[in-house]
Formats: sequence, structure tokens, C-alpha cells
Amino acid sequence: MKKILNGLIALLACGSVAWAATNEPPAAGASNLDEVVKALRAHYVNRDKLDASSIDAATVKGILNALGRGAVLVTPEPPATNTAAVSLTMTNTPAALAEREPLARTEVIEPNIGYIRVTDVAEDTVSAVDGELQKFSAAKCDGYILDLRFADGTNFMAAAELAGRFFGDERELFVLKTAEGEQVFKAHRHGDGAKDAKDLAVAPLILLVNGQTRGAAEALAGAVRGQDRGVIVGSLTAGAPATTEDIPLSDGQVLRVATGKVVLKLSDPKSLPNPDVFPGGITPDIYVPLDLAVEQDVVLKASTNMTLTVSLQPHVAKKRMSEADLVKAFRGEAVQTPTMEEGDTTPEESAEIQKVRDVVLQRAVDVLKGIRVLLSWQ
Repeated sequence: MKKILNGLIALLACGSVAWAATNEPPAAGASNLDEVVKALRAHYVNRDKLDASSIDAATVKGILNALGRGAVLVTPEPPATNTAAVSLTMTNTPAALAEREPLARTEVIEPNIGYIRVTDVAEDTVSAVDGELQKFSAAKCDGYILDLRFADGTNFMAAAELAGRFFGDERELFVLKTAEGEQVFKAHRHGDGAKDAKDLAVAPLILLVNGQTRGAAEALAGAVRGQDRGVIVGSLTAGAPATTEDIPLSDGQVLRVATGKVVLKLSDPKSLPNPDVFPGGITPDIYVPLDLAVEQDVVLKASTNMTLTVSLQPHVAKKRMSEADLVKAFRGEAVQTPTMEEGDTTPEESAEIQKVRDVVLQRAVDVLKGIRVLLSWQ
């Protein structure tokens, strides 16, 4: 009993409860809240800290800490105006829509690697991907990269259908589990969208993910990983719930509760320790750390006038000096030499090689090249 009391005293002092910190079942005897509170009020030195409101607050905080992202208190944003809402918001104006990435885009990375980027798994994503796959019809790609970094989505049927492009059958991929029941999703191959990349279901496949891969896109990545169809490169995914519900509280706050999660169907039960996507996320097979700001810049703000093949080549930045700088250098004064533009010439000793910024994509390309070499030896 003394150990229980000491543990509760320490945890009440930091505003928590025992099982919130360890995420493990409470110790024997500590599960009887009324009995524990009565004992504390009789023996704890600072009894004034054990009033009803303090105990209630600590209990709620402990429960929320134990559930982690499964249940969080959020403060609703105040309305921007007291007038009636309009359908044309800042996020769906024509200007804003023009700046968004398309649902899908493809590119052939030399030599013969098909790159597919998906930004959002929505109703039209599969048709968008199928339209883009036409670029691979004459490319004879022998490996593919599916980039799901910063991808989201709520259409799990589209996720299953898109996953079907990478499987040769209609196997079960994942289950959407809610309090109301379960829904099984299979690898649909409806339509003839994969005809422009006939080897899509058998060629080596690399998936790129990061901490912003969530929702239906995360389910898509997990489905491919759970079936051992491809290799995942990048960083741990978001581990987000499939669905949530906001419950208004009397104090004005909102309790956001996870109401659904994706449970993967595994081709080998030993391949993943936990088939639940929420809350642990999907651990990549090849972990490649990259600063989130840098990754956002190279993925979401990629130059439209530069191919991925060029972006993955080491860039040589050279130095140049103006006539005024030469005069300063002749006088022995300090000179700053700006970077030269492409096409300028200068001695090689003044050149500086700039590293490839998208190291995640570079690692995926390297892996596919290695697989190609191994297959050539067979």
C-alpha cells in the first residue's frame, strides 16, 4: 500500500496518474479510485490539493494521457465572421486551386524507373493515376516508385483500388474497424487503367513515406507493406486514426475522439509486430531521416522546369569574380565570390559540388538500381 501511495503522490504532484506515464495497466489496488482517494485524503500531507475538482481534473488528464492521440481536447476556432457562411472559401478559390498539386503525376526517372506521386487519395485519384500511367506505355520501366509523402485522404475504397494496380489478384488488404463494426477492403482491379503499365503488379516497387503520410494514403502504404509487395523508404508515418469525431463539451472545448482505425491484413503474420496503423504508424524498411522543412521544399515546391533525373544529379556550383572584385583581390582586399549561373565557366578548383537534397528519393533510386543488378545476374 505504501508503494501505491508514494506513486500516486508523485503523480498527482505532476498532474497525472500512474498508468498515464507508462501506458501499462495500473498496479494492483490502484484501480479502485474511491478507495485510493479516501486513503490519500486521510494520510497525504497536502490534503488541500485533493479537493473534488483537483481529483476530477487529474483523472481526466490521466485518461487523456493514456489514450494519447486517441482522445484530445481542442479549442474550437472562433468564427471569422458573424454573417452566413459562403461556399467559396479561401481554400477553394480558383487561385488557391491552381496552386495545389494535382492528385497524381508521373515521370520517368532515367534509366527506366517509373515515378508516381499521389497527393490525396480521393474519389478521382485512381482515374488521375490511370491517366498519368500512359506516360509509361513506351518507357519499358523495370521498377516503380510510389511517392506518398505529405499524402492524405479519406477515401479508403480508392486506396484499395489504387493498391490493386500493384497486385495480380483481389486479395484482402485491410479492415476499417469502428465501434459499429468492420469493413474489409480488397485490392480491386476494376477497369483497364493498368494497361499502360502492364508490369506494375510484378515489377520491383518502392514506397516513399514520411510523418505527414496519413489517412487513406497511410492505409495504402500499409496495405502494400502488409502484403510484402514493396519496400518502404523514408520515416515513420503519422499513425493517424482513420476517422474521428468532435464532441462539444460544456466548457467550450471539444473532445476529439478516434472512432475508426485501419487494421492491416498480413501475408505473413510475423512480418509486422502490430497490424494496427493507429497509433504506431508504419515503420519504413529503410529509414532515411530528412529535415521536414527541407523535405517539404523539395517535394511540394519542386521546380517545374527540372526533371527528377536532373534533380538527382550532383549539382556543381562554381564561383566567379567581377572586374571590381579582381581589382580588390589585386589590392589584397577581401572579396566575396557569388555562385555562378549554369553555363558560366571558371577553373575547376573553384567549383563546389552541391549534394542532392531529396535523399529519400535518391535512396529509392539506388535500391532499384541494386535490384536491377541482382536480377541481371540470375
